[in-house]
Amino acid sequence: MAEISNYSVAASPHKLDNSNTRRVMADVLIALLPCLVCGVVFFGLYALLLVFLCTLTCFVSEQLYNLVRKKPFTFDLSALVTGVILGLNLPPRAPWYIAVIGGVFAIIVVKMLFGGLGKNFANPAATARVFLLLAYSSVMGQYIGADIGGNILSTDIVTAPTYLGGGISALQGSFLGVSGFGGYALQLLFGVVGGSIGETCKLAVLAGGAYLYVRRVIDWRIPAVYLLTAAAFFLFYYQSAEEMVLQLLSGGLLFGAVFMATDYATSPKWRYNRILYAVGLGLITGVIRCFGSYPEGTSLAILFMNLLVPVMDHYILPVRFGQLTKSGKLKPQVMKWTMRALCLALALAIAAGSLAFCLRPRTYEYILDAKKEGSSYIVEIGGTFNIGGWPQEREYTVTVDEKSMTISDIVAVKENQYGYLAELSLFIGKTRHEVATLSKLSTDSEFSATVSNTALRDMLVECFDYIEREMEGN
Repeated sequence: MAEISNYSVAASPHKLDNSNTRRVMADVLIALLPCLVCGVVFFGLYALLLVFLCTLTCFVSEQLYNLVRKKPFTFDLSALVTGVILGLNLPPRAPWYIAVIGGVFAIIVVKMLFGGLGKNFANPAATARVFLLLAYSSVMGQYIGADIGGNILSTDIVTAPTYLGGGISALQGSFLGVSGFGGYALQLLFGVVGGSIGETCKLAVLAGGAYLYVRRVIDWRIPAVYLLTAAAFFLFYYQSAEEMVLQLLSGGLLFGAVFMATDYATSPKWRYNRILYAVGLGLITGVIRCFGSYPEGTSLAILFMNLLVPVMDHYILPVRFGQLTKSGKLKPQVMKWTMRALCLALALAIAAGSLAFCLRPRTYEYILDAKKEGSSYIVEIGGTFNIGGWPQEREYTVTVDEKSMTISDIVAVKENQYGYLAELSLFIGKTRHEVATLSKLSTDSEFSATVSNTALRDMLVECFDYIEREMEGN
């Protein structure tokens, strides 16, 4: 009987506080305010107009649907939350119709057609963002740089790269007097970078997440384990603790982990299923970012894992209090201890991996020589490759523009004959990310995927890494 000494028996309903849907949604809106304020400060009043238009569209769409279906109007604030989150996920200079189309899709298609609040199959804002990315990919990729004061009244579209798309070329050389990795991390933390309206300032996202945690609106396990898993993936893929930190602070990863992955209706009901759910989010985000042609992956990961939540809640059930096995013994808490061990393993892997990668000497396979001349980096790269069945030596002189961090010229120093020559023109004018994903982004006619092209691509990726880590870092 000692096992149940801490439990109380009472008649239903078992409601211990005065929380309701409207109060929860109001807390989420309050938590989103810092992101909205920072978005307006960095990107101007047009960004505020987009968020307002998206929010208004979501609210009106829900009421019109209720009117057509002859249902009572709803004022639970859930439509406003969807509108604000979706609006904060839009590029700062997206056309006004993008906000309207996204709002209608989120509410009508994703939410109301499936029964309304609590019955939607996926997070409406995340799903609407994925829809907009597929339908208007060029528009959804047009970001501008953050400019306090300069963007307040401006509506011009002057595109700027993000860190995920352009690497450190999207960042300033120094920030608050700090250069190198520290300066890059501070820029991403404070949000003085290009990106969606509400996702750039990570301090604002963390402030909103802390408020929701204190108000007991979200379960800390989902964002914490999501970030832990993604961090472990980035650490061992890039083999760089610095790149792991920059990846976590870039894009919508932190915003999605706090405000979208924690949605009540589309996240698991059981506590330890949420850990498994968060691990899946981190793995999928890492796979998309590192192996896909699209540099971001948060919304896609959330949409995919939302579809698995009903299966998880149906088949992976917690052990009930006092539940016995067929032999009459207490059923072991296997899921509980497995998830705890998984979280501990992730934390230890990140700690050990970060220490190892920070302390190890960096080695480069293809870098022969490097120097800086004016506003350009001149790097000699070379290596031996099995091309056409024969070992062939390849050497190139690569010129990389310091400001744009793009390849401005490539000169072949040593290339064997036999017709297996790399197509140098394919790499001119491209950033590190564009080079690394060239075979995925281009058709076979543009990138023949020959061994020569692939070899040159690998050398150029290492060339960019050397510049960013060694030359630019110093």
